[in-house]
Amino acid sequence: MNTMQISTTLKTLALTAALGAAGIAGAQSTFQTYNSQANFLAAVGAVSTETFNAFTSDFTAANVNVQLADFVVRGDLIIDAPQTQLVIDGSTNVFFAVGSLWGFAELRFAQPLKAFGAWFSRAPESINVDADSLAGFGSYAHVGTVQPAMDNPLQFIGFTSEQSFNRIVFGGLGCCRSTFAIDNVSYSANLAAVPEPGTWALMAAGLLGVTGLARRQRLVAAS
Repeated sequence: MNTMQISTTLKTLALTAALGAAGIAGAQSTFQTYNSQANFLAAVGAVSTETFNAFTSDFTAANVNVQLADFVVRGDLIIDAPQTQLVIDGSTNVFFAVGSLWGFAELRFAQPLKAFGAWFSRAPESINVDADSLAGFGSYAHVGTVQPAMDNPLQFIGFTSEQSFNRIVFGGLGCCRSTFAIDNVSYSANLAAVPEPGTWALMAAGLLGVTGLARRQRLVAAS
């Protein structure tokens, strides 16, 4: 094997290793949480947003399905227009009262998602993310759980997942009635196509290795 063939083979191996690592990273199912809206949007890219501002008067529902744009809301809730219960940004929001004894409220989307984020006032004790009936009737998978910061009255909570989901379940305290509000719900079926930091590092190392090898080969050829 001559010098040119060796160089070509090593370059191919380096590129294959880098691409293979990127494929492995992409194949792993990851669940990432965010408390910064800016970081969430950077990771997701384009999102759809529901502000609830189309409602100009209060609407009350008790554990029935309420269709809002791309998702159904279920729970003991008030679409609070304008806000009088819990204030987030001064506009309409959805106020939930979650009862004791395993009480919960939920958002159920018609399409599979990879990202979800929203502003919360008095966040619920837990947020469970599920894939429910995405692969056929009766299918179910638990994707992840978010534990909000209970000492922060107003906070952004977002998460991304490489496994699709369509159901967000807000859990209560389990011992007593709890209340919270949600607004400016952002969601997306896709994530921004940005390689993970480890993949970038591996690709850079491979390219540096190929560059160094080529430089040494030129020095050997010139001597």
